[in-house]
Amino acid sequence: MGGIIVSAVSYFGGAGRSVLSSFLAMMPALSIITATLIYKEAGVDATVSYAKGLILFSPAWFCYIVAFIYLLPRMELWKAMAVSVSLYFVVAFLTRAVMQELL
Repeated sequence: MGGIIVSAVSYFGGAGRSVLSSFLAMMPALSIITATLIYKEAGVDATVSYAKGLILFSPAWFCYIVAFIYLLPRMELWKAMAVSVSLYFVVAFLTRAVMQELL
């Protein structure tokens, strides 16, 4: 399934259909599969906890993608990715630390 999605995203992105490509890339295929497997192994509580984790790390993902959009025109692809992914990990760590203090 993952290979089909990656191929479709690459194809449509390369063909100038960036909105369709982005839509396909953001489909929740991975979270559907993992939620199903977690549910079968551990039940409702573990699956809800997993879903809450997805929400918890959404700000980190948003920071990553905004940084990537900003940096890509200003530096090489791999440098923009490295900085953006590093930012993702920093924001994810900080978000988790703050949430642990609050809860």
